[in-house]
Amino acid sequence: MKVPFEIKADILKTAMQEDRSEIRIIKGRIYYICSFLTASSFAVTAFIFGNQQKLVFMENRLFFLLIEVSFIMLLWALFARLKTDLTNARKCLQAREKLIRELNDKDEKPLDPFPDASKEKLTITENGLYWVVFLASLALILKICVVWFRVIE
Repeated sequence: MKVPFEIKADILKTAMQEDRSEIRIIKGRIYYICSFLTASSFAVTAFIFGNQQKLVFMENRLFFLLIEVSFIMLLWALFARLKTDLTNARKCLQAREKLIRELNDKDEKPLDPFPDASKEKLTITENGLYWVVFLASLALILKICVVWFRVIE
């Protein structure tokens, strides 16, 4: 049975909408993780050191550094995983866009809405997301410096 051109186009448009939604969700997760981990780091620091004296801080110095480095590593590890997902979602979207451009009325072969997108070259990159993660990391590093060097005064 031949599938009409309009149905093929509707299937591809729906798949493209899902891809766009997935891209928005992944980008939202990246923003959320950056803000959540940065705020959590400040909360943990306030909880650990609170109103402690300088002597107690000296004893907990390496523990503090370990926690802060762990926050930064977790931030970049989660970002790397989500960035991979984002790249793959973009590749799928581009593959489907290519399918919809190549779609014509006279095509008799069946529609495959799930093409192999592994060899797709990305035309849109999300380099702006690196700035978000970089700024969150910078805030954590500055906090480490401020807390660490407060002993010197």
